[in-house]
Amino acid sequence: MQLDTIERLDTGALVSAAQDGDAGAWKRLVEEFTPMLRARIRRFRLSHEDAQDVLQTTWLLAWQNLKSVTDGQRMAGWLATIAFRECLKLTKRTKEICTPDLDTLGSTDDVDRELARIWLAGTLAELVEELPDAQRVLFRALTETSEPHYVDVARRLGRPVGSIGPTRARCFAKLRGLLQAREITRDFLD
Repeated sequence: MQLDTIERLDTGALVSAAQDGDAGAWKRLVEEFTPMLRARIRRFRLSHEDAQDVLQTTWLLAWQNLKSVTDGQRMAGWLATIAFRECLKLTKRTKEICTPDLDTLGSTDDVDRELARIWLAGTLAELVEELPDAQRVLFRALTETSEPHYVDVARRLGRPVGSIGPTRARCFAKLRGLLQAREITRDFLD
């Protein structure tokens, strides 16, 4: 199966193609799941170098054990578990506590806000995984850079420029709905 036919296939089909040796499918999996893995690894508050090492090790282990994946639709959870275990190994080895230095934040309100921000960042990453494929891919493409340009995002995703704005609006509406379903409102965060 070639990359051009994979563009519209789901994660399960990409995993299957990668298991059959399709380098393009593997590349697409790496592109799709690296932002999610970075977000999960970031929760451990590792140094940049350690976080990069965990990310590389996660992908190496995933490649080495790809044939063991029986349900490609569970790829995100499988990768997240590998990354989690690698983060734990690293923190046990270094004996560092991977939390922010809350003493430097000042007041209790500042500490509460920082803890809420860390929790919300993790929750957002989980909610993004619940988005439909097209919205999830678009969300990641829009959030990978600080100033995304619709033309670049459209070209990268192989979609018309005019579809980016409406898809983005549906994506954010869906995320708002998911936040509300978990009863996370502005009042909760203030």
